Amino acid sequence: MNRINRLMVGLDLTAMDDSMVHYAAFISRELHIGTVYFIHVEKSLEVPSELLHGLERSGLPADEGIREMIMTKVGPAFQQLPQVHVEVLVEEGTPLKELLHWAKVKEIDLLLMGRKLRLRGTGVLAQKVLRTGRISVLFVPENTEPRLRNVVVSTDFSDYSVMAVERVLQVANEKTDIRVVLLHAYQVPTGYRTLGMSYESFDERMRGFAQGKYEKLTQRFPQMGGRTELALVRQEDEDDIGELVVVEAKRNRADLLVIGAKGMSAAALFVLGSVTEKILRHDLDIPLLVFKKKDEDMGFLDALLSP
Repeated sequence: MNRINRLMVGLDLTAMDDSMVHYAAFISRELHIGTVYFIHVEKSLEVPSELLHGLERSGLPADEGIREMIMTKVGPAFQQLPQVHVEVLVEEGTPLKELLHWAKVKEIDLLLMGRKLRLRGTGVLAQKVLRTGRISVLFVPENTEPRLRNVVVSTDFSDYSVMAVERVLQVANEKTDIRVVLLHAYQVPTGYRTLGMSYESFDERMRGFAQGKYEKLTQRFPQMGGRTELALVRQEDEDDIGELVVVEAKRNRADLLVIGAKGMSAAALFVLGSVTEKILRHDLDIPLLVFKKKDEDMGFLDALLSP
C-alpha cells in the first residue's frame, strides 16, 4: 500500500504561501509525514531588485536569499514538529518541468498546490501539473481553515476511485476520528421505457446497483465497517457533474474532497472536460485531493521532461 510520507509544497512568494505553509504543517502533524520539501521555481534567478529588496545588503546570492525568505515562514510553522525533515528547494527553469522533475527525483507521494480565489494568480500551473503529471495533487484554497473530520470521496466504483478509497482508508486508520463518505452520482438511463419500467422503478434499481457495489467494497476492505457511509445523488441530464459533486460534498460538511484520476495518455494530454477538472472548476473552498497512480505508463511525458 502507498502511504503518504513524502510531501512537496509549491510556493510562489505571494501571500498564498502563508496558507500553504500553515496547511502543510497541519497535514504533516495529522498524517505523520516524514519529509516535506518546499519548492519555488523562478524562470530566471536574475530576480528583479524590488523582489529581493533588503537581501542584497546581506550579500546572499538570489537563490539563498529566497531560501532564507521562505524559511522565515516555514521555521515557525514546523517548530513543534521536530520529527519532520524539512528542506527548501529554489530552482531555476520552467516551473512545470522543474516541479515534475523534482517530484520524481525526491519520490514525492503528494504535491500541495495553491488554489487562489481573490489573490492574484491564474492557477494555470496547478492545472497543468494535474493534467500532465502522474503525481497525486492536493489543491489548497487560500485562507483554508485546516480540519480533517469529514472526508468525501467521489466514486464511480472504477479502479481509480477504488484506489482513492483505499488510500483514504489508510489515512483514516491513522486518524480514527475521520468520517468517510463515499459519494456516488448516478443517472437513470433513458432506455428504461423500452423495458416497460417506470422512471421511479428504474431509479430504485440504479440505487440498488450502487448499494451492491458498495457492499462488495466493504467485503474487500473490512476496515470500512462502521467507518464509512454511502451517499447517492441522482444526476439529471442538465446537471454539471462537477457542480453536483461539490454541492453534495458541502452538504456532507466535507473538510476534504477526494477523487481518483487516471493519468492522461499522450493522445489525450490536452483534452479538456474530465470529471476532475469539472470538479476543480466549481470547488472554490474545499481542499481537493486528486490521487493518481505513480507507476502509470506515460512514456510521452517522460520524453517531454527529459533533459
